[in-house]
Amino acid sequence: MTMDRRRVVGSGLALGVAALAPEARAREPVFRHGVASGEPAPDRMLLWTRVTGLDQPTGRWRIATDPGLRDVVGQGAFATGAERDFTVKVEASGLKPATDYWYQFEAGGQRSPIGRTRTLPVGRTDHLDIALACCAMYGMAYFHAYRAIAERRNLDAVLFIGDYIYEYGASTYPGLAAVRQVDPPRDTVTLDDYRRRLAQARADADLQAAHQRAPWICAWDDHEIANDDWMHGAQHHDPAKDGDWEARKAAAVRAYYEWMPIRDPDPADPYGIQRSVAFGDLATLIVPETRLKAREAQLTLAKDLDRLPDGRPDLDGFRRKIADPARRMVGQQQIDWLAGEMKASVAAGKPWVLLGSATVMADYVYPDMSRWAPASGPMKGFFELTKLELPMLNLDGWSGYAAERQRIYDAIRASGARTVVLSGDSHMAFVNELHDDRGRVAVEVSTSTLTGPSLGVVLEMKDTPFGQRLAERNRDVLWCDPLAVGFVLVHLTREAVETSFVAVADSRAPTSSTFVQRRARAVAERDGVSAWTQSS
Repeated sequence: MTMDRRRVVGSGLALGVAALAPEARAREPVFRHGVASGEPAPDRMLLWTRVTGLDQPTGRWRIATDPGLRDVVGQGAFATGAERDFTVKVEASGLKPATDYWYQFEAGGQRSPIGRTRTLPVGRTDHLDIALACCAMYGMAYFHAYRAIAERRNLDAVLFIGDYIYEYGASTYPGLAAVRQVDPPRDTVTLDDYRRRLAQARADADLQAAHQRAPWICAWDDHEIANDDWMHGAQHHDPAKDGDWEARKAAAVRAYYEWMPIRDPDPADPYGIQRSVAFGDLATLIVPETRLKAREAQLTLAKDLDRLPDGRPDLDGFRRKIADPARRMVGQQQIDWLAGEMKASVAAGKPWVLLGSATVMADYVYPDMSRWAPASGPMKGFFELTKLELPMLNLDGWSGYAAERQRIYDAIRASGARTVVLSGDSHMAFVNELHDDRGRVAVEVSTSTLTGPSLGVVLEMKDTPFGQRLAERNRDVLWCDPLAVGFVLVHLTREAVETSFVAVADSRAPTSSTFVQRRARAVAERDGVSAWTQSS
């Protein structure tokens, strides 16, 4: 592809293709999947789109300093094809730091929607506004949360921390029917399957609006491939039915890179999605890869909870397995990288480190909920298992990889980084304070699913005090809402971090309002970050 970096002023020269011949015009919407931006930097930005229905899938792009695209500062040509599912990525360079830009594509006689993006700041930076989001199940609800993100007045970036799609076919939740049919109507396994599932999501107007609003910083979790995945398999992968794991993984990763506004991978590091992003002299955002580079298989109660000679469960033995120093989620290479990024951030005088984690970092066990167990049904046994007061579904998170989590805590302490963890995955909303044997290490806010179903609904705990008991039982947990659906707004200044959990009133209704359900604030202290203060 060729790109002209020269500054072009005036709409007359903006694209050079203002009037294409009628026969070049497509018969269907060319840009039905919208536009997006990502990989923000002070002087450049990656721009994304997809073209549909063109015999010759070529076109042009432009970027300008105004919403009307009159003051054009960059433009170029693009070409795509079936080998990348007709997706397009271009890099606009020569941009100014901390500046809003607007961009557009043109092909087949049609123009795309206009997207807005913003470059990263350099030097003195006094505030930062991020939307933290994850877990979007297209079939189970509507994307009202994305619309609410798009309508934010102040938004520098979106941190999407994982589960952009789900691999499931029909709903597997008892009593909870799908509100929209997914495509394909089966589990995604092949390259075509993953491409179709991503295309369906990207055709949604609310998701398109969120992408058009601000640059995205993206990380995958497990459902972009299969539930509870790790290097060599997944809970939701059956080789007898789904075929070779490596082939499925390669297909899902290829489709993800095609459809997301991120750089294509280095062939030598195909899972190198980890990122470090500098927001001027205010903060460094560090996001490790937690699934495919180093993760070992998750522990489970069914497989790994042994029995003592008298038949009782060996709880101490299970806890020793959790604490095994050999267990890996991100691997030592990434921990060394993370530690280096933290040290460099502190050395540069930045008051904050934001640590993006696909899963909840807080240590917690499930409280005893047996007294609320249903009289019968599939969840009765689950409620009874909570008597053990062990990590359960969160064994897939950091509660199942305790020794490596401690190595991250050690890196935080060694660097002196004032750290805020931004996480997701659990389908619950959390406000947490992270501890080790020496005391508080960092604070964490964890967002719930954008769409639902929440974990409280799935576990049939809607009418129980599960969230309250979870907070009472676990030192790290200050607040938990197991029914929450929505996203988190993070407002960072030099003095404090302020978070707001924005809840969707009814994600399964065609229309819904949103409201701020919970606020939390922590301030910068000389030796770290204060405890959270909260308000509802």
